[in-house]
Amino acid sequence: MKKTLFDAVIPFALAGAILLTGCAEIRTDENLASQAPSLTDGYYSSDVTAAGTQPEADPTYAEETTAAETTVAETTVPETTVPETTVAETTSSVFYDPESGIYYDHSEIKGEISQQFELPLVGSTGFTPTISDVYEEASESSAAVVTLSPGDAFVILEEKDGEWWRITQDGSWEGWIKNIYCFLNIPDVIPSIVFDNTNAVASVFVSSGKSIPDITGQQLYESRLWNGRFEADAFVVAANYGMVKKIYEAQKAALSEGYTLVINETFRPLDVQIDVAAQLQVLYDQDSEVRAGIDSPPWDISWFITYGVSTHQLGCAMDVSLAKVDRMEIKLSGKYQYAAVTEYTPCDMPTPIHELSSAAVSLEKPVNSRSKTKWKDVLPSESMTQDALRLKDYCTGAGLCPLASEWWHFNDLDAKEATDSYTVDGAFRLNDCLSRIPE
Repeated sequence: MKKTLFDAVIPFALAGAILLTGCAEIRTDENLASQAPSLTDGYYSSDVTAAGTQPEADPTYAEETTAAETTVAETTVPETTVPETTVAETTSSVFYDPESGIYYDHSEIKGEISQQFELPLVGSTGFTPTISDVYEEASESSAAVVTLSPGDAFVILEEKDGEWWRITQDGSWEGWIKNIYCFLNIPDVIPSIVFDNTNAVASVFVSSGKSIPDITGQQLYESRLWNGRFEADAFVVAANYGMVKKIYEAQKAALSEGYTLVINETFRPLDVQIDVAAQLQVLYDQDSEVRAGIDSPPWDISWFITYGVSTHQLGCAMDVSLAKVDRMEIKLSGKYQYAAVTEYTPCDMPTPIHELSSAAVSLEKPVNSRSKTKWKDVLPSESMTQDALRLKDYCTGAGLCPLASEWWHFNDLDAKEATDSYTVDGAFRLNDCLSRIPE
């Protein structure tokens, strides 16, 4: 059964063969996005609609036709994915990958490919999580141009030596900021990822399947803003710059096997963190079933939500799931090529995301969450599914560390260490998106 997402344009780069696996249900959205695949092998047909069917087994471009002349080929995609249709009056081409069963609409569109990320860093939105001086030159010994407050947004104009960004806001000033502690808006540079920030729409936090008072179903903060890079509303999903690089590596690994990360949340405002913890405590105190679900030795409530600053506030945490990509539409952002995901299938996980109970644990027993290696000595929980283990492999292979009590939570402890000397508490909101179409 298809579902329609409301996410804004979220482009992505699909690399390598895409595997077909037994996942749950297909979701669709014309506004999700992806980087174009390598269209060198497979089947092509012109003028096939998004609901088109597989052409004859000939890895070439079919001649362009109209609806009045031609119908689609006899071999069709399964009904649950793409219904049979006739050829539409359009000049677009459809690429079909026979190994994955994936269709790429508008494969005739060509553009430049970004080198560092899927889309260029320049023109994307960054944030400072702490009081920060912006300098005239890429040196802390130079004069300060302006001082930014926690949560302030800016546009990245240039990167120098991997350590400095030249930035601006409204164009009235330009200057340099150290990027070691800065946040970067992930959709701007890794648009292949699916972004589904439920806490910014209707929170899905529960415990033992039971609603948490004043939390479940509520919009906990605003995160959906106009993004000029995609000329549409989109989630602002920001993380420490160093962590974004690792997330990109995890996403590349997923895409190479036909999957995509589905990020639920990265930065979470401190006041939201405290509210969730307080309301979970209320439910815990009142409901014996919830208590039993949390207090399942060796686990306790401290493993499922923390009062005060966590890695989410530091920009060094990611709550994420996994999905299989089914269909894309190739587009352009400025001169750069990407492809929008129009269909994907969520994978089978141990629990729904943000189930705050022992049912969601990823390891057999707790380990020190500040250790980069202790988790390697503990077996996965028996509840971990094949897809959950696959997600873990993608993330840990990129240098992220799993949280023992939540299959969806991964930390970047390297980024946390690098920013320990800066005062970051997450007591702010990310209220602006200044992203631009890449030039």
